[in-house]
Amino acid sequence: MPADPSAIDALVAALDLEEKAGLTAGVDNWSTMPVPRLGIPAVYLSDGPVGARGHTVDHESATTSVCTISPTAMGASFDPELVRKVSAIVARQARDKGARILLAPTVNLHRHPLWGRNFEAFSEDPVLTGKLAVAYIEGVQSEGQAATIKHFVGNEAEFERFTSSSDIDERTLRELYLLPFEYGVRRAKVWTLMTSYNRVNGAHVPDQRRLIGEILRDEWSFDGLVMTDWWAIVDTELAGEAGLDLEMPGPARAFGPALATAVRAGRVQERALDAKVRRLFVLFDRLGLLDEALGAVAGGGLAPAVASERPAEHPEDRSEDRAVLRAAAAQSTVLLTNDGILPLKSDAIGSIALVGPRSEFPAIMGGGSARVRPHYRVSLLDALRERMGEQVAVHHEPAGDPEGIARAAELAAACDVAIVVVGTDDTIESEGFDRTTMDLPAHQDELVERVLGANARTIVMVTSGAPVAMPWAMQPAALIQAFYGGQEVAHGLADVLSGDAEPGGRLPTTLPLRLEHTPAYGSFPGESSHVRYGEGLLIGYRWYETRRLPVAFSFGHGLSYTSFSIGEVSVSSAEVHRGEQVVVQVPVANTGERAGTEVVQCYVAPPGGGRLEPGGRLRAPKELRAFAKVALEPGESTTVSFELSERSFAYYDATDEDWRVLEPRRPHPAAPLPPAAHKRAPGWYVAPGRYELCIGRSSADIAQRVAVTLEGGEEPLDPAHLPD
Repeated sequence: MPADPSAIDALVAALDLEEKAGLTAGVDNWSTMPVPRLGIPAVYLSDGPVGARGHTVDHESATTSVCTISPTAMGASFDPELVRKVSAIVARQARDKGARILLAPTVNLHRHPLWGRNFEAFSEDPVLTGKLAVAYIEGVQSEGQAATIKHFVGNEAEFERFTSSSDIDERTLRELYLLPFEYGVRRAKVWTLMTSYNRVNGAHVPDQRRLIGEILRDEWSFDGLVMTDWWAIVDTELAGEAGLDLEMPGPARAFGPALATAVRAGRVQERALDAKVRRLFVLFDRLGLLDEALGAVAGGGLAPAVASERPAEHPEDRSEDRAVLRAAAAQSTVLLTNDGILPLKSDAIGSIALVGPRSEFPAIMGGGSARVRPHYRVSLLDALRERMGEQVAVHHEPAGDPEGIARAAELAAACDVAIVVVGTDDTIESEGFDRTTMDLPAHQDELVERVLGANARTIVMVTSGAPVAMPWAMQPAALIQAFYGGQEVAHGLADVLSGDAEPGGRLPTTLPLRLEHTPAYGSFPGESSHVRYGEGLLIGYRWYETRRLPVAFSFGHGLSYTSFSIGEVSVSSAEVHRGEQVVVQVPVANTGERAGTEVVQCYVAPPGGGRLEPGGRLRAPKELRAFAKVALEPGESTTVSFELSERSFAYYDATDEDWRVLEPRRPHPAAPLPPAAHKRAPGWYVAPGRYELCIGRSSADIAQRVAVTLEGGEEPLDPAHLPD
């Protein structure tokens, strides 16, 4: 049971000013400040999100960890329940390592394919990201551990990340980049939040009362703890009043003693400091770590001594975790093309050539703070032999510099089937730097071309955390995109290749034809200390559809080993009035001969098909608003149901204060402005008119459409309602 608020207030009151200020900064890299006389313990934190790093030495984990699928692979799963299971595994591992606060999930968006940390984020779409973030947070906090949603906000580039300013207009900020955080706060009740390194519109986030105090706390009712990213730039007085609670790591720089000095001088109110300490104690209480301290204060005496040393790490490699991660690797694997060669049938194949720089050990994770020492790695060579049987001869050639490529082509020509494994790794995709090209490193494109020329029955598997260029994409007999799949990726890929598992993934981010076609091309990573979000609302598939640009593979795309039908859609009402929801029902049937999964995606298309509305408002042609993953046996059917709130149809209007000043100064009467051109107050609005619900398998593959007419209105919506 949560502690009585008055008991926490009494504990805050029992601290002197130096103790209170000391609690607002870490002691070292991974722990908070203890107060032994009152039984307040040090609490330990750990990096995530693919595993709990625990204590690190020179950025390397001191002990091994479980290594799960990457967040982009979680995004590819389109499966909140799977993400919930995976994050619970990470949470248990964090506890094995003595840590109670996990620094994950990352909910920044895939704004540009060259961002170094794309692998650490779920998707280019804010609704997919938000719903999976909710699942990740719930999985962690169901284990009694704290999740930390990060990096708040606009952290979509590594270039000059401590000082650059992400310049984002208010509507874009609200509709895209803040939305996943809003999901995490409103839906999952996340316990902690981490601010970003970068500035937003010229000011560092910890110093912004508008972002932390007004939006996060007042508007969204966030009652958790706000911490900095490690060594982020913080102003004592601005952050002291804005609502930041904890500066990490220690020793303190802007908080701690500096904050105590500012309070004494009257530059920061002591009640603001008390609020920070109170929120820290609420977090400790949620973690079950405050009983001794509360008992000591209630009894009027000293608390028993608390442990002063970091707990020993005892990470366990659990067999039940292995099974979940193996299934997760398969369920996040995206089958992009297939001429019928997959799944491979061992009784019809005499030999397989396995070639490529990642053919033995596919890359399992990205670099930086998300990197762990995995419990183990599995050879794809061994996993394939295990699945395909002894009658299949698997020939292995790592194929690196030009001689290896020639040998790989010769081997491919001599076998019935060739499998080429290419991609990136944690030296190419990492925190701290952005990629400079989408091209595969070294001579991998040449390798693919040579093997394709040697054997028409070639399967290409790409293992990466973010999109890579595939100029040969339409040539292989089958093409697989496997995002970093963790310690069980080899088993998962072997299961998919052999047909023991379904390739359950769908693209969580668009795979472009060319880097020059991407939305942020020309404004990424930034210049003169500014990252200009010039594409505005048109991130990912929204951009390509608005600009009518071709793509290699669309957002949401992914093939199955069976076939599905999506039947006629029904809605609860074709006329939607203020305050009403729309219930959408979609029949889905497995029309094939084997079990499989389908991801049903629901997009909303605004009136006018996304063209400029009266008053100059641009909207994307359609936006994802709901999705569901279903698993069906052959001949089985089900009905998928979505509930769409008015937010599913809404846009954010920041209002135009300049217009209010300038309109009365016009010297001559002009044509009246449309009624919807300017709103009286900022908020979420629904334009009246006819909207289409587009139900399909990807942003480009729409099977059914149904229209609904919304009443709309001139008053903002209740902001507490999320899109679904």
